[in-house]
Amino acid sequence: MFELVYEILLMFGGIAMIVTGLAIREQGTGSRVLNVVVGLGFFCYGFYLMFLAPVGTRYTVFFWAFILPVLLIVRAVKARKEAREEVAAHQFAAPAQPAPQGHGYPAGHGQAAQGWPQGQYGQPAPEGQYGQPAPQGQYGQAPQGQPGYPAQGGYPAPQQGQYGQPQGQPGYPTS
Repeated sequence: MFELVYEILLMFGGIAMIVTGLAIREQGTGSRVLNVVVGLGFFCYGFYLMFLAPVGTRYTVFFWAFILPVLLIVRAVKARKEAREEVAAHQFAAPAQPAPQGHGYPAGHGQAAQGWPQGQYGQPAPEGQYGQPAPQGQYGQAPQGQPGYPAQGGYPAPQQGQYGQPQGQPGYPTS
């Protein structure tokens, strides 16, 4: 009775490996061929023991032989799962496109806005470049609206106050 179960399990394991090798196309060609060849070997050996071996033939039962079919089937199922996850990851990956600038769109991270000078690595441009004079005010402030200096950064020149003196902004001292 035990020999009959062993023979049936050999044939069933062989059929399972053949089906796995033929049905799961996501695994490599070598793995598929290995599944089919080992599956044919298991099925043929089980078939031989069940139908062709002389009656009363004694043979040794190797339980470790059932580890190989399980490992090959598990490997094929993992390959299929990984292939499906890879396809799903590629479906949801957005293609890299440069962000549009201007016309109401902000500049990308670390990029100069349109019309503004930019230094290296997202730092402000060094003073005195791009046709702008170096600021020469007190405490690092650029003089605004004084003779010989145009308005800075596209802002209008400060308004002239009473007696022709520049009028400062609220909260900032005038010289």
